[in-house]
Amino acid sequence: MQNAPKGSIRTKVKMIIFILALHLTLYTLHGICGGPGTTGAAFLKLGAGSRPVAMGEAFVAAADDINALYWNPAGLALADGKQVSFVHTEWFQSIRYEYLAYCQQALGGTIGAGITYLYIDGIERRDAAGVLLSFVSIPANDLAVAAAYSKSLSEKLAVGASVKFINQQLDDQSAMGVAADIGVLFRPSPEGLAVGVALQNLGYQAAFETVASPLPTNLKAGISQKSADGNFTFAADFNYSLLDSIWAAGAGIEYWFHPVFSVRAGYKYNSAINSTLGALSGLTCGVGFKVSMMNIDYALVPYGDLGYTHRITVGAKF
Repeated sequence: MQNAPKGSIRTKVKMIIFILALHLTLYTLHGICGGPGTTGAAFLKLGAGSRPVAMGEAFVAAADDINALYWNPAGLALADGKQVSFVHTEWFQSIRYEYLAYCQQALGGTIGAGITYLYIDGIERRDAAGVLLSFVSIPANDLAVAAAYSKSLSEKLAVGASVKFINQQLDDQSAMGVAADIGVLFRPSPEGLAVGVALQNLGYQAAFETVASPLPTNLKAGISQKSADGNFTFAADFNYSLLDSIWAAGAGIEYWFHPVFSVRAGYKYNSAINSTLGALSGLTCGVGFKVSMMNIDYALVPYGDLGYTHRITVGAKF
């Protein structure tokens, strides 16, 4: 029997390590084979929106549009008019991520709603040589539905909160949960320095069979600075996962060359991932376009030998 190429084996090993480190797996290994340092509903860690991801996922203080629904619900208070956004992300091994969000002014503040859906098309079964034996399609998906409210307490201070209803399915097993996010955004001036803090995924998830895992509770804190003309933004974030003691830091920039075109770049370091996939895996970049009330954003993130992830966002403001 012919052995699989060494390069292929190394890539597969890195894939396994990556999945375990991030807990990103639709088979919810963190729930079925849980233990110390594991969390449930790990798909909640995946950043929503091409604009924030392209900026190194440094957005807790820069949140000023519909993307705030995920990064810092307090930032929804700064979202102009009615906004809608759809995000499609291509991950690895046929894993896909969809995100739909909407917000508008109401009830003396801003309300928002979002749906997150992570799924896989099917499962390949291979032998030791890598030969495909069969392709089994079983239900494997993660779903979260969120509702949020944000309000400006003054010209400088905004607060917000959201609640998320979670459902995960693997074949004939499922688990449900409820989580909440709370956030604060302080801006001494409308255009300039901003400071943001958010606590994400406070809540509870029921068990897969008899094994329950806590949700990935995360503390985010960051700053952002805009230029006087508003065309340039710098942002930096620090994240700490309260349950598995994993920390991450990111920084990014955004520059609008013209009212219709922007470029973004950043870097994010994760203590559980970058050491495995290499320093270059933290790089992020992207572009944005605005035409009338429409916007299109794209983000590219490399993950070493695993390849690249692509995020495309289509949105509107009206």
